[in-house]
Amino acid sequence: MGKILKRVLLLEDIEANANLIRFSLESVSGFEVTHAADGREAIECFKTSAYDICLFDHLMPGMTGLDAMQAIRALPGGEATPFVFLTARSDVANWKQLKESGAQAVIAKPFDIMLLGAQLLDVFHAYQSPSPVEGDELGAEPDWAATPSRSDLAQRPTAAYQRY
Repeated sequence: MGKILKRVLLLEDIEANANLIRFSLESVSGFEVTHAADGREAIECFKTSAYDICLFDHLMPGMTGLDAMQAIRALPGGEATPFVFLTARSDVANWKQLKESGAQAVIAKPFDIMLLGAQLLDVFHAYQSPSPVEGDELGAEPDWAATPSRSDLAQRPTAAYQRY
């Protein structure tokens, strides 16, 4: 049996957004969420605790989410942790920059808060997959993570809303 997604490190500078995301991930999906309000705090959290996945806001004052991810990647365990970015910038160049820098997925704001846990599970399982599922590449990203389009999410089955 594979690893189970349980602990999420959330980097979000806007408190109201962080509270909503945390509530959804904890109440709907059953995850344990640690919130960091800035990049330096996220790095310190990662140094002292283990996380299964990191969910980072991209554009923030001071240290960006991308800068924080790059610093965490240099820490023990950092290379083995998948990163998902939230961003209000839905242009392809921004997405490409994040993906080429090592993000496993990018989620455009605004997003469906009720699907967020299922999206993290998709990324986590794709990242953990030791062998490809028929028709998939090893460690391939979920279809919805490939572009800024949200069209695939609209067709997501109701199973995405079940508690894991």
